[in-house]
Amino acid sequence: MSDEKRVFKVQISTGKKDGKEVFEEKEFAVVKPTVAVLNEAAKLRQRVFNQAFEEGGLLRQQVEKELKSRNLWNDKLQQEYDLLQAEVISMLLQLERGGIKLSDARQLALEIADKRQQMVNMLVDRSELDNITCEGQADNERFNFLFANCLVYNDTGTKVFNSLEEYIANPSHPAAVQGASEFYYLLSGTENLDNDLPENKFLKKYNFVDSELRFTERGTGRLTDKAGNYIDEDGNYIKYNEDGTTYFVDFLGNKVDIVEGESAKKDEPLPFLDDDGNPVDDDGNPIVAQEQEEEKPKRTRKRRTKKTETVDADA
Repeated sequence: MSDEKRVFKVQISTGKKDGKEVFEEKEFAVVKPTVAVLNEAAKLRQRVFNQAFEEGGLLRQQVEKELKSRNLWNDKLQQEYDLLQAEVISMLLQLERGGIKLSDARQLALEIADKRQQMVNMLVDRSELDNITCEGQADNERFNFLFANCLVYNDTGTKVFNSLEEYIANPSHPAAVQGASEFYYLLSGTENLDNDLPENKFLKKYNFVDSELRFTERGTGRLTDKAGNYIDEDGNYIKYNEDGTTYFVDFLGNKVDIVEGESAKKDEPLPFLDDDGNPVDDDGNPIVAQEQEEEKPKRTRKRRTKKTETVDADA
């Protein structure tokens, strides 16, 4: 990836054909903001901060007090958080020293990752409260402004959104959803913050995970779950035959009779119904069923023979 630009592909809906949505792959990019755009973003941030402050908005230095007043944080939770943090530091030192079995080191790395996630979960309320502080609102608006001005079609360089307001009105646009993460990585100068964590560096170095941090079997590179069970690209449990082919199994390892390629598909959803209980199509219109008589083949009159006398079956 370039230091000035990150390119990514997204499936964009182009309409429907035969009742099914059709998608086309398009290439987008996020580019580094120009000095002019950065200056405009700084001015916008200041305006948003001033407005939020004048309206009595919370400052970041007041977050701790506010959390405690809302009983979202207390001394006990702080102690639990500090203990988790101390455990992570201690376990990281042990992982860095080495001198233990690789299998034990893998388990240690996984435990570190679990404790980090516990710490993140504990800070959810704090993060949500930070978003409504004067600084949080200002920072979010600045990021949104920069992103709206730096998301482009890769082939033409034309902006996807003509303004910040247009982006705010279309936050679920496929390019916006993935593009925001790509833009964050571009600004922060890292591919993925998770890749820089010591425990993940260890797991990658010794081939316990692949480049996407998916669990793998050392020596073969086969995908596994956290417990070491084989899975396919779609997360289905599998086992390998001696010739390298695979078959599907359940979580207990029992063979499952599923047609190849069908396992990852979700069950076809049933049609929705109108108020009278009749099925409707994707546009909400009643599905008109063909007359039953058209679907039924014509009946042929069977005849049976009784001694030398032939009689109609309907007689």
